[in-house]
Amino acid sequence: MLAQNPRVHATPTSALHEIGYIARQVFQTEEAKAVDMEKVLEPMYFDYVKAGCENAFNSITDRPVVVDKCRSWIGHLDQLFKIWPDAKVLVPVRDIRGVLSSMEKKRLKHPEVFNGAEQQNPQSWTTIDKRVQGWLQSPPIGIAIERLHEASQRFGDKLMFIHAEKLTEEPQSVMNSIWEFLEEETFVHNTSNVKQYTKENDIGFPYGDHIIRQEIKPLNKDWHETLGRQLSEQLNEKFQWIKKL
Repeated sequence: MLAQNPRVHATPTSALHEIGYIARQVFQTEEAKAVDMEKVLEPMYFDYVKAGCENAFNSITDRPVVVDKCRSWIGHLDQLFKIWPDAKVLVPVRDIRGVLSSMEKKRLKHPEVFNGAEQQNPQSWTTIDKRVQGWLQSPPIGIAIERLHEASQRFGDKLMFIHAEKLTEEPQSVMNSIWEFLEEETFVHNTSNVKQYTKENDIGFPYGDHIIRQEIKPLNKDWHETLGRQLSEQLNEKFQWIKKL
């Protein structure tokens, strides 16, 4: 949707954040100990990351606006806002029941694929309740929820939370709000012909295929059928805070 606007280059899951994350190792080197950490190395590191991020896409796209996608940004907002106090952060969220239902449906569609958690401990993967707990306690879902809660508590007023349900029900209205938040001119979207601008498979088959639907339609809220009414109601109560963001 963002990339329908010819001004915007929207990345698949990006390694940009990881470049800066790996660079943090400099603080543990012998060379780092030879200089003043606070007055020399720290500002050098921030200048390096700032200039690197701002120029990282010069050879990749000529579109003037880049939206960099990475789950890790929301876990390192302290550093992000220290470098860019006015950074624009879009945070997509979805009813947790929809997320977990999607994972379970992928598993049911491809039961032959050996999940890592199942391989390590088959007993933890025998029921829907156990699988849900497993997903909630491991990447990519578990850590994302923890980061989301921390970010909403500390930086909620600086972030834009985009609810998948509302986006698919009122796409143009939500996108208008996004363009306003990004301080860009409103762009009229073609919601019946959304082309696949980015391609990725970041967490492996079958869970992370990232094949988009060409037409934007409201999400199917079938979690009672997939998860069972009792479990889905428990999840709804526990994660009500996500729906209120």
